[in-house]
Amino acid sequence: MSRIGAPEDLGPAVGHEDGAHRASQQPHRKVFHRCSSRSPGTWSALKSCLPSRRPGRAPIGYSKHVKPPRFSYAAPATVREATDLLDSSGGRARVLAGGQSLIPMLRHRLLEPEALIDLRRIDGLRDICLDDARRLRLGAMVTHHALQRWASDQGQDLLVDAAAHIGHHSVRAIGTVIGSLAHADPSAEWGAVALVLDGVCRVAGPGGERELGVEGLFTGPYSTSLAGSEIITSLTLSLPPSCTGAAFSEVAPRPGDPAVAGAAAAVSLDGPCVESARVALIGLAPTPCRAPSVEAALSGSEASVGIEAAAQAVENDIAPIGDIHGSEEYRRRVAPVVVARALRSALVRAEGDRP
Repeated sequence: MSRIGAPEDLGPAVGHEDGAHRASQQPHRKVFHRCSSRSPGTWSALKSCLPSRRPGRAPIGYSKHVKPPRFSYAAPATVREATDLLDSSGGRARVLAGGQSLIPMLRHRLLEPEALIDLRRIDGLRDICLDDARRLRLGAMVTHHALQRWASDQGQDLLVDAAAHIGHHSVRAIGTVIGSLAHADPSAEWGAVALVLDGVCRVAGPGGERELGVEGLFTGPYSTSLAGSEIITSLTLSLPPSCTGAAFSEVAPRPGDPAVAGAAAAVSLDGPCVESARVALIGLAPTPCRAPSVEAALSGSEASVGIEAAAQAVENDIAPIGDIHGSEEYRRRVAPVVVARALRSALVRAEGDRP
């Protein structure tokens, strides 16, 4: 494994201010905003506008605390090689897939692993396969965008709905579905989707492979039941059958922001009544979770009149934690709103799918 890390002579930290240099005296601040898209020429443009480095001093605005620590890097060719490297690291290595969550955490020193194990060279991890039993298998390197495009072509509305809420296009083009699950963000969309669609993870480790239901994956905020030397190599989702509609809804401060509350729902009809319903929530508990009270209230009821009462039952299924995106009280207020929206959309799609 090669040794890499941040070079000693780095550019400015975002937002850092030097008391001796006010904003009006630093024209390079305006350049940063124009170059904030992180295009290939951005860094060169920024460096050319920065004041010259003084002898014996770091560049103005430099802070070592916004650059990653030094780490070793490996890009194995097989899953077995990857798990062996993780095992030999003694829990001090991290798996790199898309990196949309991992890289920012490294830059802010929230994580300081000794090594990164990159999965990009392993064959088969970008595959999207659908079998005759409507089971969809996703490899560990399938991006949000790749799944969104496939789902759009195949008319899988729930997957399209959820993917559309994930960040922005640049995030969806790089971030991975399974990487999001493994990150275990309580507000991440795929957690609710995987719970509604009976997701099953294929997990590889030094001792071989095993299957793990998504309901057993999450143990807390940003915490999973995976061992330090295990990798999720694929995820299998059971797509909804005919006469079943599925949808996703969420509330966020702005498009692309983390969800304050969200719900995925799948509704199956038997005539005018709901035969069965599956509902899962994000942002409303320490982990993505099912909503059994909502499901029980809706099952067997007349579809057109049971949604509002069922949505109110969500209060029995949540334990929200307030943060900068939304207080506990606010999350409780919007929980029945997102559940009702997801159920209504799922019901409309189920009715449209009838023969």
